Amino acid sequence: MRFGKIDNIIVLGGSPLLAEFARSVRQAADYSVRCFSCERQLKEVIGKNGETLRKLLDRDKITYYSSDDICKDKRFLSSITKTTLGLGFGEPWRFDGKTIKKFEGRLLDFMGIRLPQYRGGAHYSWQILRRNKTGCCNLQLINEEMIQGIFDSGEIVKSKEYLFPPTLRIPQDYFDFAVRVESEFLNEFLREVKAGRDFELTKIQENFSIYFPRLYTRKHGFINWSWKTDDIATFICAFDSPYNGASTFLDGKRVFLKDCYPEFNDGPFHPFQSGLIYRKNQNAIFAATVDGTVVIKSIKSEKGADLKTSIAVGQRLYTPADKLEESLYYSAVYDTKDIK
Repeated sequence: MRFGKIDNIIVLGGSPLLAEFARSVRQAADYSVRCFSCERQLKEVIGKNGETLRKLLDRDKITYYSSDDICKDKRFLSSITKTTLGLGFGEPWRFDGKTIKKFEGRLLDFMGIRLPQYRGGAHYSWQILRRNKTGCCNLQLINEEMIQGIFDSGEIVKSKEYLFPPTLRIPQDYFDFAVRVESEFLNEFLREVKAGRDFELTKIQENFSIYFPRLYTRKHGFINWSWKTDDIATFICAFDSPYNGASTFLDGKRVFLKDCYPEFNDGPFHPFQSGLIYRKNQNAIFAATVDGTVVIKSIKSEKGADLKTSIAVGQRLYTPADKLEESLYYSAVYDTKDIK
């Protein structure tokens, strides 16, 4: 498959990679670039310093639009030419056959996972929970069957596997590392397109498919203090930055934990002691677990107030059973506006 001449790139959706790729394309000045996103993604915090996608696009002077229905958006449809390449990054819409045909094979989706493994959403959170360090870049053709965050079956145009360093702990670490690798992957793809490379399409091997659903931190991120130390610490890592943090309760009020580590010098403890704060110092608090300790360096209230200095030994972190149960059956469904 050859793409022919490309001088116009439309990026679709929203992610740290989309922002970085759009910036690099604009700086290179070889292509015009514009972004079509939605309100949910434009207001999402994706920058290292708390910037939203909208703020990053404004900073880099990238033209962007918010669309509820991309297949009926005249601004989008009128911008497609025979030299346009469309690239999706977690785009929230489903493309119909008419729109796909208009691109003549130049509408692609970027997936930063090992297809067909980790289909669904919250890829890095699930990888952290499974202690998986394999990353992958994929460009695949968008077809009518594709439903973002649920199912994708388009043929693979280009793919590259890589390994995350063993020191990475939280989703932000994965995002920061992946963006560098993924940006180079996409820039290499553009160079190959410009050179007239003939890409060999490969089909997804469905017998290896694994699906993990989207997550919503405020519903799914409740800590189960009956788990073992490593499982609790890994769970907290999975909901760490750029997310709000894993949560539990302290004196009847919800609190959010980040920057936590497993420790095994003092335990094990009896299950009745699990969640009990038995020591604190100026840097951290120490919570008992059945086989060790979770060392907590960041604990904040719902309003973001730092609680570490005000917590006393003898207090207990706990999660009500109804919250744990809801976290198991709750299904996160997103649209262009927000979570439903």
